[in-house]
Amino acid sequence: MKYSFLRWTLISAGMGLFGPIVWFFVLEIIGRNALPPFWLGPVMLVIWPSSFWLTATDGIEGTPRAYMFILLSVGANVALYTLLGTAVWWVKHLLTQAKR
Repeated sequence: MKYSFLRWTLISAGMGLFGPIVWFFVLEIIGRNALPPFWLGPVMLVIWPSSFWLTATDGIEGTPRAYMFILLSVGANVALYTLLGTAVWWVKHLLTQAKR
């Protein structure tokens, strides 16, 4: 039980990193200039809520400033998933303690 919180947090953070990795992988597959399928945008907003920050890179693609916005967006998603995972672990922990 001692290491379950750390493991749960790392898995949650990894899930937060998974969405952006999938998004960039899909962009490489379909090509950067091609439009993704219409349903992919809303799905990615659910999986990667901070992806709306990528609108700040419009017109400055490939610059250090654009990469900073991308890094901040990915980091915010990892932080969000970590916080959500921590909250779920906490609730699970409280329910487990209540049963004892």
